[in-house]
Amino acid sequence: MSRGGSGTLTQRVVWALTGTVALFVTALALLAYLTFDQMEDDLVNDILNTEMDRLVQHARVSDEFLPRRGPRVLGGSMRAWLQSDGQPPAGIPKELLGLENGMHLIEPGPYTWHVMVADTGGGKVYLLYDATENEERVHDFGLIVLGVGAICVVGAYALSRRVAAVAAGPLLDLTDRLSTWAPGSPDLAVTRDDEAGRLIEAFNRMQNQVDRSIAREREFAGNLSHEVRTPLAAIRSDSELMLLTQVLTPDQRQRLARIVDNVDDVVVCLESARAMARDQLRPPEPVDLAQCMADAWRGHEAQADLADLWLDNRIPEGHVLILDRYALLTVLRNLVRNAIEHAAPATLMASLTGDGALALRDDGKGIDEADLPFLFRRYFSGRLRDAGGLGRDETAHGLGLAIAKRVCDMQGWTLTVESSRMGPARGTCFLLRFKDESARV
Repeated sequence: MSRGGSGTLTQRVVWALTGTVALFVTALALLAYLTFDQMEDDLVNDILNTEMDRLVQHARVSDEFLPRRGPRVLGGSMRAWLQSDGQPPAGIPKELLGLENGMHLIEPGPYTWHVMVADTGGGKVYLLYDATENEERVHDFGLIVLGVGAICVVGAYALSRRVAAVAAGPLLDLTDRLSTWAPGSPDLAVTRDDEAGRLIEAFNRMQNQVDRSIAREREFAGNLSHEVRTPLAAIRSDSELMLLTQVLTPDQRQRLARIVDNVDDVVVCLESARAMARDQLRPPEPVDLAQCMADAWRGHEAQADLADLWLDNRIPEGHVLILDRYALLTVLRNLVRNAIEHAAPATLMASLTGDGALALRDDGKGIDEADLPFLFRRYFSGRLRDAGGLGRDETAHGLGLAIAKRVCDMQGWTLTVESSRMGPARGTCFLLRFKDESARV
């Protein structure tokens, strides 16, 4: 699409502003012209009224003030005639004859005359004021006003172009950035040949690219889960068979058990990743919370021993809820891993609150209050390190909590955190509240 089409947003803004100014200037110029013309007419009429009163008074006092045979010149623009015997006075224009008493405007050819007729009792007085020069001044004034208006319109056009460029500039910059970021052709046809049409086209291309990226992500998650599941099952089955032999040393048996636990951990991660990539929930199933907590801990038990973190599982046995087991395992494993990395040495206590929420509380060093609002953001710890905001003993937060929060949001659960660094409440507590549909069996 062409960028300078006649229907562009920039030109519409220019013509709208210029048209508004042109209408305003035209109305103002017309009003000024008409006002000036009316003022000229009113001034001439006032002069005629004043002069006629003076003439009538003099004519009633003296018959010699107004000549009987010709005009009396009253300045360069006024003349007066007296008609007393029924015959037209000498030199009076024929256009004046037959006029009734009062004020008259006559325009014979190129001239403009203001005429006033009055009766003195001894005759009729004709008073003429030649306003041709006045009308020329009014005409010149109109030309001046027209020229000033034209200058204003031209200035308004130039200013409108500047304003339109400033107004449409961010839209054009955004369109150019989107076009560079998402090249190609849009799937939807765009009929508008202006900035808005180009922006819609760029958004269509960007949406196509996002859709393709999401499709590739879902395909990758599905392929990975499918391809890895078979070798993981083989590793787990072989490890379990080896655990059944009697010739294993305690260290070998411990390592094989750890392999089984790590395989289970990978399976859980794959299931969660596939669910998040497809943005689809798995069918819920009965889950024993105490057993699920134990399974989550078992996958990290070796790391917990090394970090000196101990589990105090106080969740009652047989407390079963209907929910996604893999999702719950993903959340609990990430919370346990977070405690290993940031709370140890400490004791991690798992329990149920009075309203049915699952609480994981540790008595570690706690989290700084200023970091709590950002705790579930991805790569938060990396940003703190880059900014030099982490001290030697400062708590760092990475992907694990962000993944746990994402899974909770998908399931409709609520994950919150409270922490303190001093006093009897020292430590961190994560509260996981399930939605109402996760009814207890």
